Amino acid sequence: MKRAALLAGVMLILGIGGAVAQEKYPSKAVELIVPFAAGGSTDLGGRVLARELEAKWGVPVRIINKPGGNTVPAVSEVMRSKPDGYTMLVDGPPQSSMLETVVRNLPFKTTDRTFVAITAYTPMKFVVPYDSPFKTLKDAAEAVKKDPGTFTWTSLGGAGAQDMAFRQFFKAVDVDVRKTRAIQLKGGSEAITMTAGGHVKLGVGSYSSIAAPLDAKRIRVLAVAAPDRWPNLPNTQTTAEAGFPSIEVLYWIGISGPPNLPSEIVKVWDETLREVEKSKSFRDGMLKVGLLPLYRDAKSMAERVQKEAAQTKELYAR
Repeated sequence: MKRAALLAGVMLILGIGGAVAQEKYPSKAVELIVPFAAGGSTDLGGRVLARELEAKWGVPVRIINKPGGNTVPAVSEVMRSKPDGYTMLVDGPPQSSMLETVVRNLPFKTTDRTFVAITAYTPMKFVVPYDSPFKTLKDAAEAVKKDPGTFTWTSLGGAGAQDMAFRQFFKAVDVDVRKTRAIQLKGGSEAITMTAGGHVKLGVGSYSSIAAPLDAKRIRVLAVAAPDRWPNLPNTQTTAEAGFPSIEVLYWIGISGPPNLPSEIVKVWDETLREVEKSKSFRDGMLKVGLLPLYRDAKSMAERVQKEAAQTKELYAR
């Protein structure tokens, strides 16, 4: 009798343990770490996604902004977090494919994170002050070839799609980037402000960062670094149409998590994000903040990061 009671107790304990282990995900608030300040493409896109996830899951999905340190502190926090899916990273090129080239002696290996999916993108746009003498991207190319030492441009310290766009531009026009004048800035919004004020000859930004000064006629867009024209700029050439087919910089945002994230949690994210991508509210929300939906699964995301990392290493060796 005692033995039976003991066995029943053990089974009860195991049953409770099994129920906890199989607890539905997510069952509590999810934190999405954004390694940039509020207001940029990564932050705005993350907030659109968070609203959609909350509606699907019925739990809070919170955006946590942790800017600074070339994204290393924010990424490190996610990498150290428990692999339970409740602390995730709003990912992108600066904090993944570009990071190991731009920042030496990282406290983690980029490919150790668990890639989940890419959700949206925005191409970089080459912009100039509204009264700039440059009417086309070729005008800017001729100017930098003629006198690279006085050619100023907006840099975010090496990291980010903005710097990648400029390095592709200088490679395309066969000018050593080290002979030009990079103006070091803290973020994409500041870069566009500096461009609008005429403090640099050429700037680069996402649509969310250029929309307001563009409407106010403080800047002009010379070209969009994408294979297709941007919906909100139907009359603006792509870089290929402008004569520079090798220049293409698509700033994507996606989701990744800490190392060893269980496959069943990745599956929940994959299934949910696929549903979200079909939502009109998601598409409209992303376009409003200057992004277009783009779904790529975990495998495709990892492959893109590896490909971009190789391109970054080559460009930054110049």
